[in-house]
Amino acid sequence: MTGATPVQGKRKTKVGRVVSNKMDKTIVVSVERLTRHRLYKRVIRLTTKFKAHDEANEARVGDTVEIEESRPLSATKRWRLIRVVQRAGEHGLTTEIVAEEAATSEAIHAAAHPGRHRDEASDSGPAGEEATESAVATADDEAAPAADEGEGAPA
Repeated sequence: MTGATPVQGKRKTKVGRVVSNKMDKTIVVSVERLTRHRLYKRVIRLTTKFKAHDEANEARVGDTVEIEESRPLSATKRWRLIRVVQRAGEHGLTTEIVAEEAATSEAIHAAAHPGRHRDEASDSGPAGEEATESAVATADDEAAPAADEGEGAPA
């Protein structure tokens, strides 16, 4: 038997948000995941905290970072910082957040109802908005001719 055996598989990586950087060369990263409750079958959001090694102390609270598993570096530290994905405060416009929320909502729906797809026609949200917009448009159209008649009449 040889002493050097090839490593099987890859190291796990996770993306999460830094919740603490008060320790020297160590950050605490909070990773969220969606899972189904065993009894109630409801999709819930679970959070796990990992301590990760940050050699250059470059990560700050609120940053989104990528971490990778490693050998045990201390009693509780088994992960290390790979890169800072996004700095805190550089998240861009609110439209990006809304797009992410829509994707999250779709993922929750898919997990809660496997095999079912959302139909835009059956959703009450957009149909209700369209009905409201059309009612406003017809009210404006009816008000416009009355205003034109008032302006055209000699005073």
